[in-house]
Amino acid sequence: MPRLSVQQLFDDRRERLGLVWIAGAAGSAREITGEMLARPGIGLIGHLNLIHPLMVQVLGRSEIEYLDALDPASREMTTLRVVGGETVAVIVCDGISVPAVLQDAAAHVATPMLASPEPSQQVINVLRPYLQQELGSITTLHGVFLDVLEIGVLITGDSSIGKSELALELISRGHGLVADDAVELQQIGPETVSGRCPPMLRDFLEVRGLGVLNIRSIFGETAVRPRKTLRMIVHMESPENGSNAERDRLSTRSGTRTILGVEVPTVTLAVAPGRNLAVLVEAAVRNHILLTRGIDSTREFIARQAAIMRDEAEALKRDEAN
Repeated sequence: MPRLSVQQLFDDRRERLGLVWIAGAAGSAREITGEMLARPGIGLIGHLNLIHPLMVQVLGRSEIEYLDALDPASREMTTLRVVGGETVAVIVCDGISVPAVLQDAAAHVATPMLASPEPSQQVINVLRPYLQQELGSITTLHGVFLDVLEIGVLITGDSSIGKSELALELISRGHGLVADDAVELQQIGPETVSGRCPPMLRDFLEVRGLGVLNIRSIFGETAVRPRKTLRMIVHMESPENGSNAERDRLSTRSGTRTILGVEVPTVTLAVAPGRNLAVLVEAAVRNHILLTRGIDSTREFIARQAAIMRDEAEALKRDEAN
């Protein structure tokens, strides 16, 4: 289960947001976990909310003025609600001074309190995607993950079908390796899945007959990528009974595969002697790029064929009428 401590958040975004510790340093090891996000009714980050629990409460000038306007008893009770309950951390923004009552309450319950000179909305805009990326669901799939024409392509298929050989051919053609064998995939947005390589396997590609190759050492720094957004899956399969099964030759898309709740376009390539799979993968990626731009070659061909047939039928009717 992905998890992120307040100390890690502080270290990662300290320079970007000018973060400083105000109180509650004893709670620096407090963590936000993916399990917490899955619980209903709990938000990730936002401006002060006393009704809908937030794990990271952000206080700007308006929120501090609201607390200052309360009578002492109400202010104390509200302050305890801000730093207690489901709250993991509090961030005071806009460069304003933090009321002593708020600091004391945070220190009393060991709730980390940070301050930033940045506007509160800017802090939320920076931290929300960061938190979503760090806490997104993670899964591991077997395959080879590549950067082909700036598109993240996951090559899958049965063991010994030739995934690594195909990856090596693509790398030799100038494309980049992200991960081989075990690909860590993480959801970093509602419709976005990012892939990376486990540290143990980074830079390596296993090819039967050659052993384990260090791609960075052989092809150079530009032949590897640290991570890439998954945009397409190429599935390799052996033809049944050694012959190509009948397929719809005018199919506009082979299908999709759902990974971490995100549908990823999938193309299936039959492995057969004489087929240049590297060229086919490049062509599939180029066609995917066209599809994302609204250009569908198959539909254009079908439309052109239908128009010609329609014109011929109308010409035939005119001839019969004459």
